[in-house]
Amino acid sequence: MRDKGLHFDLTRQIDGFRLEASAGLPETGIVSISGPSGAGKTSLLRALCGLDRHFSGRVSFGETVWHDRTCRQPIHTRRIGIAFQDTRLFPHHDVAGNLAYAAKRVPAGSAGPEQDEILDLLDLRPLLDQSVNTLSGGERQRVSLGRALMSSPDLLVLDEPLSALDTARRNRLLPGLRALLGRLALPTLHVSHSASEVAQLADHVLPLAGGRTGPLLALKDWLDQPGRDERFSLLAGRLVTQDEATGLSGVDVAGRTLILPGLDGIAVGSALRLIIRASDVAIALKPVTGLSIRNQIPVRILRLKPQPGTAYCDIDFAWTEQALTARITRSAADSLGLAEGQTVIALIKSASLDPDRD
Repeated sequence: MRDKGLHFDLTRQIDGFRLEASAGLPETGIVSISGPSGAGKTSLLRALCGLDRHFSGRVSFGETVWHDRTCRQPIHTRRIGIAFQDTRLFPHHDVAGNLAYAAKRVPAGSAGPEQDEILDLLDLRPLLDQSVNTLSGGERQRVSLGRALMSSPDLLVLDEPLSALDTARRNRLLPGLRALLGRLALPTLHVSHSASEVAQLADHVLPLAGGRTGPLLALKDWLDQPGRDERFSLLAGRLVTQDEATGLSGVDVAGRTLILPGLDGIAVGSALRLIIRASDVAIALKPVTGLSIRNQIPVRILRLKPQPGTAYCDIDFAWTEQALTARITRSAADSLGLAEGQTVIALIKSASLDPDRD
């Protein structure tokens, strides 16, 4: 039986470009469409939202058919909240007026986020009386996102919604946005060229290349997909300390606190996804003193996986309910006498919010 999520199987010819997209998306959670420029990401969103109706195929949401050979449901009946990169704000309204327009369109009895929650999350209170024509690009995008959320939609569509925000503000906003969407169980379709944004927001990733969709991937599988030179660990943590004097932050992961730089400005208590490259994890048989690496965590070896044609061996560890991977040379693994089931010390040199960090 088909679930209540978004399902589509469509074809669209645009001059010399052909879009062939097919997928069934979960009824809750955040799905990011990932692909290079020109892959057809925005074209796909426009078709799914009803902004482009010149395609063949079928689009349905839950039990409702939005588009097929006999049905063309108008966009205003689809209950979609849309935040596009170019914002499309109403120039004749100030910020408060743009937000109020969305709130007025909410059907009676609909459950959605509280207005105060959205204003605080997106830091919109200082902007309410301003004309949208005076806003910066990042401010306009925050207003556009707020307007989409205030419409209390059944489906949220985000096309490069935070591209004009600086990295620090985006990092501060993403944990709260993910928490809000999760609490609302609001299905969200998201596009971004930022791997960090995808990694911090998405539950699943739908690859799109050359106009064709691939299989829907869990976020961890997308991080480890073929073509990447590196393997990654994805750890769920919570920011517990901020030390302005040292510029270091503490993130609780499975009861252990990792001390990390580069997380300043994010609110204590925020849920984070830490991305750790396998090459940034070293191994010791016991805790090491006199070393600059501060994060030393006891872990249990699950499996050793020599990499054919290379000098390396990938080692998967269990860290309570989370998983960590290291990449060391086969020679080092042999000299340490590593074996499955053994408890060792993982030395974590670095962690990031961004898989594309240099």
